[in-house]
Amino acid sequence: MAISPERFSLDAPTLQSDPIDFFNMEIEEAEERLGSLLGKKFHGKSFVSFVYKHRITDPMLMSSLPTAMRPMLVGRVNIAPLPVVRKMVSKDGTVKFLLQVQTLKGPQEIECVYIPEEDRVTLCVSSQVGCKMACKFCLTAQLGFKAHLSAGDIVRQIWTVEQDPELRKITNIVFMGMGEPFDNFEEVKKATRLLTHASGFEKSAKRITVSTVGNVEKINMLKKSDPFRLAVSLNATTDEIRSRIMPINLKWNIAELMDACRHYSQRTNKRVTFEYILMKGVSDTMEDAQRLSKLTSQVSCKINLIPYNESPFTEFKRPSDEQIQKFHSYMLRQDNAVFIRKNRGNDIYAACGMLRKVAPDPA
Repeated sequence: MAISPERFSLDAPTLQSDPIDFFNMEIEEAEERLGSLLGKKFHGKSFVSFVYKHRITDPMLMSSLPTAMRPMLVGRVNIAPLPVVRKMVSKDGTVKFLLQVQTLKGPQEIECVYIPEEDRVTLCVSSQVGCKMACKFCLTAQLGFKAHLSAGDIVRQIWTVEQDPELRKITNIVFMGMGEPFDNFEEVKKATRLLTHASGFEKSAKRITVSTVGNVEKINMLKKSDPFRLAVSLNATTDEIRSRIMPINLKWNIAELMDACRHYSQRTNKRVTFEYILMKGVSDTMEDAQRLSKLTSQVSCKINLIPYNESPFTEFKRPSDEQIQKFHSYMLRQDNAVFIRKNRGNDIYAACGMLRKVAPDPA
């Protein structure tokens, strides 16, 4: 039996309001709200499945929905990707996207980075516009803080990049772009739920990593059920140096941070990743290597050594290759799980610590 459009006349005022922000809803909320709009709960589930599972965004092509309903959904639900302001491709294959988002403070721009490798494709996403943390070595910090991103705008970064026909499917997601994820704690956690939900993006929780500069309060709130792994930007082995380059250390010092990481690993049975930037004369000495090995020895962890990505905008320098290898070799001899992270996208300011919304054109 054909369904008459008049049946939905009670929804007419609602249909004239702002579009429903689809990606900012929990999966169950989306199913319920769309089901209510369409008159049947299973229609809501069907709509959600078309979007997340089949990547169909045109309601007119959602074949299991009654024909009379489909025109009413056109323009009613916002499932569009974020506008791409600029796309930059590095000589090493890394791709940086400059995207526009709508925030409570009006339109803003963020960056995310697509990093292809042989066995994986990683997307580095932003959680804020700018950042409050004021780390001295980070270019994003120079923007200051502009706005928080909603969970919807976090996951829409993945949605947007996966629409690009030239790129492979994303397998890994790291919250290491613009902003401090734990300064936007609830929206970031909501985003990870959307990314890992069986009826959502269905990404593996083991392949999602959320990084923090060391927010001990939020680390202590993490649970085993949180669908992501924890990374901590350590970057120094003494409170004197860390407080100078990372002001958050004035609130939670290294001892407090390492205690929080140890307790997190024990209660969740998850390994912590420590990110350690090697900066010439700041964090790259053999004394630093000895202290780093000792600091991390009581935590189930792996350590990523990141040679500093130089730019004209900071005073910090990259150590020599010889010093990097010397540091790495010492850590290996101490039986640490330690790796040197390969720098990617330096020529387009897409590497670690370089996101700043405005970057020079590749040479």
